[in-house]
Amino acid sequence: MQTSYSLWADRRLVYAVAAVAVALLLVTIWLFRRQKRQGRQAGIICLIGSVVLHLVLLFLVPYLPKPAGGAAESHPESDDTIGIQDIEFSSFDPEMQREDHSQVADQPSIAPLPVSDLADSLVEPEVEEVAETESDQPDSPVLDSSEAEVPPSLVPPSLVAESTTAVDSMMDSLDADFQKLFELQPETKPVTEVAQTPPADTPPMDPVAEPTPQPVVASAEPTSRQVEAVPVSASTANRAFVAGAEENDFANRVGRAKTEALIETGGNLETEAAVAAALKFLTANQRADGAWDPRATGAGQERQPLGMNRGGAGSRAETALTGLALLSLMGAGQTHQQGEYADNVYRGLVYLIQNQKPDGSLAGNASIYAATYAHGMAALAMCEAAAITRDASAIQSAQRAMQYTQSMQHSGTGGWRYTKGDTGDLSQLGWQAMVLDAGSRAGIRPSDASVRGMERFLRSVRAGRVGGLASYRGGEAPSRTMTAEALATRLLIGQQVPQAEIDEAETALLQQKPGVGQDNYYYWYYATLALHQLQDDAWEEWNRALQSRLLSTQLPDGQWPTESVWGGYGGSIYTTSMATLCLESYYRHTLRESKAKIAQQPAATWQR
Repeated sequence: MQTSYSLWADRRLVYAVAAVAVALLLVTIWLFRRQKRQGRQAGIICLIGSVVLHLVLLFLVPYLPKPAGGAAESHPESDDTIGIQDIEFSSFDPEMQREDHSQVADQPSIAPLPVSDLADSLVEPEVEEVAETESDQPDSPVLDSSEAEVPPSLVPPSLVAESTTAVDSMMDSLDADFQKLFELQPETKPVTEVAQTPPADTPPMDPVAEPTPQPVVASAEPTSRQVEAVPVSASTANRAFVAGAEENDFANRVGRAKTEALIETGGNLETEAAVAAALKFLTANQRADGAWDPRATGAGQERQPLGMNRGGAGSRAETALTGLALLSLMGAGQTHQQGEYADNVYRGLVYLIQNQKPDGSLAGNASIYAATYAHGMAALAMCEAAAITRDASAIQSAQRAMQYTQSMQHSGTGGWRYTKGDTGDLSQLGWQAMVLDAGSRAGIRPSDASVRGMERFLRSVRAGRVGGLASYRGGEAPSRTMTAEALATRLLIGQQVPQAEIDEAETALLQQKPGVGQDNYYYWYYATLALHQLQDDAWEEWNRALQSRLLSTQLPDGQWPTESVWGGYGGSIYTTSMATLCLESYYRHTLRESKAKIAQQPAATWQR
């Protein structure tokens, strides 16, 4: 009896019977379809045989052994572990298993970023003395939203998330007050005509020299954007600290702290609705490999701003646009560990990590006019991710990016420009200074020489009656864009800025508020960062103009137009990211309470 049962339970017998039954059925069909009547009897026999065998199958199938647990049989060759939209990551550890990114209560929602297995191939960037030679490149700033690439390097072991830290606890959930902001936000908001590019005889604006501002009249006056009395209870968000016991600059991006910062410093429901629409646009246009595509989003168009041809800079700006988009997402409290767009942030960071060059550069294949910007934008995103999440791979990538930044700094002037050895310009310095600042908040100490050089360059470009204005390079005429970038940089790195210099800078900036002249998101970005830190009358005036212009020109799909000073080079991802960063200013950086310079931090608080 046991032998009989084993025979009927043999899958090979069942398969053989099934094959013969099907074959007889096919033969039957063929015989009956013939025009000649010969073979009909054979067809009937085959049909009977097929029916009999099918009946036999009904007898045999119940004897087949069932898989454990009653589940369907699994096939080893089926790939049910494909992750992140079937992306192939060349620098993943081949032994690494894909982590489950679903959220679990009281546990981190996502695993650390991938760790590269190319540790032995990493090249330590050399920081050496470089002769002070002027760059061969023209004295005009590069693309505001340049491109950058990313290399395969990283070696740190997986980092276990520290659930006891204040940052992680703050990231674990959004406060109910903040959720109400999105529940109440309007589905649509009025959109007005965008100012057209000025005629050819109108001199274009740029970070170096702006033409006399002319008011831009929108086709419709935006509605009132003020939030009516919104009750906000006392903040329950703790002060968060990163490695080195340094206060977390990013503590206001989530939860009740975000709600309070938003309302107390000038934001409202409509600005948050605009940010939400922008993030939806950005994530919808992310490439499968995690990057944002320059060519697919209109970047690299040569419009010759300032009358100079830069060869369509921006057309290969994958890492620059990826960095800017990630900064926009993280500015709203999204990380690769938690949030509605956690997967988008994760894939974007993975792209940067896997494309980081062995020397730490994140500039990718960007052109000479865009490469330094590209590295700065991508490196800033990685440093913020490292400071907020403490992910081991992000920290390692940020450390190498900071090493590259310092290796590119001119040893004499302390500045950065297009290539190593360039004496520097202020437009480049702003991004690199923020890279060093964000990296320091992740516990990665910049060298004292690099910090001193940065401060030396900032002094060299001061201009105006009391030094409140700034120029692109020392000795040149000051501009509003450079004045904004210098003031924002000085405030955000914790420098003490005398009130007389602040007053002089604010007077210049308020002469060209958003809505006056051609839209310039780059200028607005730095002016917004600076004035938000000051929280005075100038900030209120600027903020009203900023909201009016941005809310009235955002397109229905969430993007901002590219008809701006640098929009041709950066495309819609650049314009949308920069505008979004402006509207996130209310909570993106905490207001500085300590004016201590980076260079004055105790050495014990840093790690190399």
